[in-house]
Amino acid sequence: MLVHLNRTFLSLRTKFMILFMALITIPFMISGAFTYTKYAANVEQSTKNYTLQIVDQIRINLDRYVKEIDRLTLSPLYDPNVLAILKNHSSSYQKGVYLTAEEQFKMNLFISSMAFERSEIESILIFTDDGSLFSNSDTSVMNYWSQDTNNWMADDILEDGGLTINPPHTVSYYTSGPKTVVSLSRLIREPYTHSKIGYIKVDLKTEGFENIFSSVQFGNNSKLYIYDQKGTILYPQASTSEPDLNDPGLLSASTRSKYTGLQIWGQIPLAELRKEAKEITSYTLMISLISLAAALLLAVLSSDRLVKPIRHLQSKMELVKKGFFKERAIVSTHDEIGQLTEVFNRMVGEIERLVREVYETKLRERDAEISALQSQMNPHFLYNTLESINMMAVRHHHLALSDVVTNLGKLLRYTVDKRQTFVYFRDEVRFAEAYMQIQELRSGDRLRAEIFIDPSLQTVLVLKLILQPLVENVIEHGMGSEPVTIRIRAVTENDDLIVSVEDDGLGMDEAEMEQVLRRIDYAGEAPHIKQQFGHKSSGYALRNVHQRIRLLYGKPYGLVLRKNAHKGMTVLIRLPFQWEE
Repeated sequence: MLVHLNRTFLSLRTKFMILFMALITIPFMISGAFTYTKYAANVEQSTKNYTLQIVDQIRINLDRYVKEIDRLTLSPLYDPNVLAILKNHSSSYQKGVYLTAEEQFKMNLFISSMAFERSEIESILIFTDDGSLFSNSDTSVMNYWSQDTNNWMADDILEDGGLTINPPHTVSYYTSGPKTVVSLSRLIREPYTHSKIGYIKVDLKTEGFENIFSSVQFGNNSKLYIYDQKGTILYPQASTSEPDLNDPGLLSASTRSKYTGLQIWGQIPLAELRKEAKEITSYTLMISLISLAAALLLAVLSSDRLVKPIRHLQSKMELVKKGFFKERAIVSTHDEIGQLTEVFNRMVGEIERLVREVYETKLRERDAEISALQSQMNPHFLYNTLESINMMAVRHHHLALSDVVTNLGKLLRYTVDKRQTFVYFRDEVRFAEAYMQIQELRSGDRLRAEIFIDPSLQTVLVLKLILQPLVENVIEHGMGSEPVTIRIRAVTENDDLIVSVEDDGLGMDEAEMEQVLRRIDYAGEAPHIKQQFGHKSSGYALRNVHQRIRLLYGKPYGLVLRKNAHKGMTVLIRLPFQWEE
């Protein structure tokens, strides 16, 4: 009783799950917990040291950059041409002072040399006391400045020639409109008299500070704040927030530069700095997966008794897939595989029975459909022939009636025998020729027939009544006011016979061609087409011939419609070669 319960409730999947949990999951959880705990005990101190190193490196970069700008802004004091121009414009302030071309050339040349290969600089500007403004760009900066929009000059005066770091402020001397910049500037005094003769100012771009410390790897989610001596934020310019020193998820560190007086705050998320712990955890996980693979290999090697029934069942499935429905698998176990094998055997038996029933049903349906199509063809043709005789008798007052009756007799003898499914190709051609002679008498000189058949093909067996419906289709739908010629040809292609019925009649456009093709292929494939067009549509004859050929020979045999290059249509009949045994 106990064995039966184990076989019923302890499935194969449950056995493997218990084995894998015991071999992999428990050791992985224990080793991962110890590894992460050990690393977390030391990460706090290393994180703090790392943050201090980054902040101090940023301070060193800022000090170095400010020293370079300091030396740069002292350059006008050593250039006689610049000093001469500044002295010449040291009179009282007046807006719109005239600047000579020579002065602008010399100043632009001097300032452009200062800004060479400094992508972080927006512009370098020199302000004169009389309101003139020189820069390294003649188009983006005005040539004058306003007293009421340059309050930063007051700080330069207080520094009395020392370098001033200006926090974000709005200036109006750019031609594109007001712009917010961070800049470094100083007051320029004449070297000998120490009189004030102007200002030099370096405007940094918005990304200027980022370029200064871009070489420092600070992390994607870290935050950096830079303040001047007054506590005004310099970076980031658009930020109004201050460092959150109480956030437990952030590690904060700060330093102040003795040279510039700038204070730098850096905040780094602890999670970002604990990536190494995650890497160790990932490494442990990789080791566990390798162990899992090894355990799986051992399980495969030790489960030969389980694998053999599966492979046996798989081989039987491949045979059934190829159509061998007599195959049955051997039931050798009593677990899920054994149950699956029993179900497979029952399923294959049921498939074999259904295939046999469906195959026999299809054969009966095909024979019935062929008989139905044949029975529909003959009354339809007889009706049209009698109608032609009646029209001729009325029009021609019984002239040439004997010829019509003679040909009609030939047609009746050919169609009355329904037991004959296949005929010689020559008999099918003679039948179509007799039909066209009747139609030629009815139509006068508006219908001509040309037949080109190789004598070697006359004894080939073809399906009965395949040419006359195509000729009738041309007469019914292809004739207009002009004469029409019908040409019947036959050629061989590999093991197939290709018969073409070509005309130079009205033809059809693309929409009509698509409609006819849908009518021809509706049977057994698209029942809604039958409802749309009905049995008495213009494609009735073509559809019957095509479906009869398809039912007997299958694809690719049947009819193919083509538009001629100039006018008219060509219908190709593809049949397999069949000789009388």
